[in-house]
Amino acid sequence: MTKEHTASVSYLAFGDSLTQGVGAASPNQHWVSQYFNHLRISDHCTYRNFGISGMTSTELFTLLNIPSLSRLIPQSTHISITTGGCDFIHLYESGSLSLKNLFQTIRKVQTQVEQILNIIRTQAPNAVVHLLGFYVPIPAYKLGEKQASWFVQTMNKCYERICNKYQIYMINPFDTFYHRFDYFCDEVHPNQSGYDEIAKLFVNSIQKNKTPFVMKS
Repeated sequence: MTKEHTASVSYLAFGDSLTQGVGAASPNQHWVSQYFNHLRISDHCTYRNFGISGMTSTELFTLLNIPSLSRLIPQSTHISITTGGCDFIHLYESGSLSLKNLFQTIRKVQTQVEQILNIIRTQAPNAVVHLLGFYVPIPAYKLGEKQASWFVQTMNKCYERICNKYQIYMINPFDTFYHRFDYFCDEVHPNQSGYDEIAKLFVNSIQKNKTPFVMKS
């Protein structure tokens, strides 16, 4: 993607604390801002960040159905989504982490993510859309690295299947963050180095797939 394109960019970022940028050095340095700076081709390009720390997939689905917000989606050229992690964090913090509850949460997240992507692709059929997958958080290494890795990779494969269905690009951060404790500011959130790596994954996806700008009439 090069600066020679004359189309404008309208980028919407939806998601949880990873979209909000918790742990970044500043709002202008987390991955959403870096990604937009790569997409930006003129002063007419815009982006809006709807990242809310702690937001679950159910809450994101509800947010996307708010009329004042949903009206923005058809006008967008680029959309990014981070969701699902808070669902599992809430389950862990509730103290009710069992196989039964884990699989219930997996099914709920799968259903909600599919509904989220369906809304976005239906309302913005030509937009370049990315969904961020999962990495292993620090506490999971202590609980059981092998099991945690299997779970995260399973969820990423699930996300990839859903993304393929809706012609959406899935960003897989598993390898990038694996055993990279220096990429964390706390148990779950990236620090600035971690966000720099996430930004690279998004930029690399754009470059690899040569995704075109969407020409707005």
